[in-house]
Amino acid sequence: MELDGELDRIAEQQDRSATFELIGKLADPSVGGPERERIGYVLTRLGDPRAVARLTGIGRDRERPAEVRVAALRVLENAGMCPEGAELRAWWNTGDDVVRACVLRQAERGEADLLEPVARDPHHPLHRHALTGIEFRFEEPRWQQYKIQALDHPDPEVRRTAADVLCWDEPVAAEPALRRAAADNDTGVARAAIDTLRYYQSRATLRLLHEIAQGTGERASAAQDSKDDMLVDFESAQLRIRDWVAPVADLLGQPEPETPLPPTPGRPKPSAPPAAEIFAAYSDLDGPWAAKLDALHHYDWTRVPTVDRPGLAAFLSGHPDQEVRTLCCSILSTWQEVDPLLALAHDPELGVRKSAVYYLRFVPPSREIATLTWDLVASGKVASTSGYEALATCAAHTPPGELDDRLIELARTDLREDIRAEAVSQLGDHLDPLLPLLSEPPLVTWGVHIRILNACAKSALHPPAASELRAVDSLPLAAALADLDLAPPC
Repeated sequence: MELDGELDRIAEQQDRSATFELIGKLADPSVGGPERERIGYVLTRLGDPRAVARLTGIGRDRERPAEVRVAALRVLENAGMCPEGAELRAWWNTGDDVVRACVLRQAERGEADLLEPVARDPHHPLHRHALTGIEFRFEEPRWQQYKIQALDHPDPEVRRTAADVLCWDEPVAAEPALRRAAADNDTGVARAAIDTLRYYQSRATLRLLHEIAQGTGERASAAQDSKDDMLVDFESAQLRIRDWVAPVADLLGQPEPETPLPPTPGRPKPSAPPAAEIFAAYSDLDGPWAAKLDALHHYDWTRVPTVDRPGLAAFLSGHPDQEVRTLCCSILSTWQEVDPLLALAHDPELGVRKSAVYYLRFVPPSREIATLTWDLVASGKVASTSGYEALATCAAHTPPGELDDRLIELARTDLREDIRAEAVSQLGDHLDPLLPLLSEPPLVTWGVHIRILNACAKSALHPPAASELRAVDSLPLAAALADLDLAPPC
């Protein structure tokens, strides 16, 4: 295979006829680092379920060079094909640090007992990998502290990882430490901190980015990029919060009136092929797959004959390719095929389960779905996006008012930020028990306060505690307060 000419085509088409040849090249010790990295990227794009056993064997083979093993495991990670649950624990129990690093990066909330001792121990040799593992779905305050503390680690690789992983949850407590890290003596750490600071939308951070951007070199370039990104939101909001942005008004461009874009006429979706053609095309795991996966997005599944739907539902929901199972969740929801969608809510793969739980929201109300999704929330197994989507699905399947007491309790006492925020939104105008939260400091972000303010604006409530928030240096919070001010009085 001529790599230079073929790899781009293979990746673009997701041509799985090349899978096993590429695995052979990935495992070849004579292949150089950059070439192996490129091959790994292409294998990740292919997402071929047939590759799992071969890549797993390479990754767990202690006789192979470490760089080969890591490359194989990285493909499994990046393609979402690593094991979960008991099998992931079995990997941990091998005692092999190459494999254990992968386990830490892939651990879910069910493996928190493996992850936390390493995440809180700055001296552990795999500490950096544990920080990567808690970037997503570990949103409680203690996990944020592990990331923030790592910004002061003596190893610059650990500090850079900490700066990188703080971009998702955006804990308020991280902002001062990230500003300090923007001046780190290691350029890689400083750049990572500067890149992450674009998501911490305060006047102080905007001013800092502007000052760094006045210099030269990589830091200045990174700061300019982050500043430009942040200015988009500042400039779009400045007419609503003119007094609040006054201290940084010299950095903002002239506000432009918002001009609504004309509606773009949608193209009619093509009809799905006959069921027999779908069975034939998607049963063949070889060859190009990009077009086949894209087609699952774009076919008009409403026009599939009712008589064909159960067979197609069973075929797609049981497909060996997890991407097919993920994409078919919206199709099953469109067809109101509840049983296979419920089955996918218990799929071995996280992304499939998440998609199924989301799309269960759009099927007819069901006590079974309400119980399933509430149990997910109450168990603590879900957080972040998976958590609030599960709670929203639960609310969609629960009679009005029946969930209110549990929502109030979640908003008051749960430690998962997105669960708390979604609980506020699901309560609608039943806000009175939550208004005291406006006087409390943020648990992780200002997100709960903003949700309460948004609900107050919709209900024309003007809580006195809102005035206490006007001194806070947060653009999203200032915008929410401005919306509240525009709401008519009761």
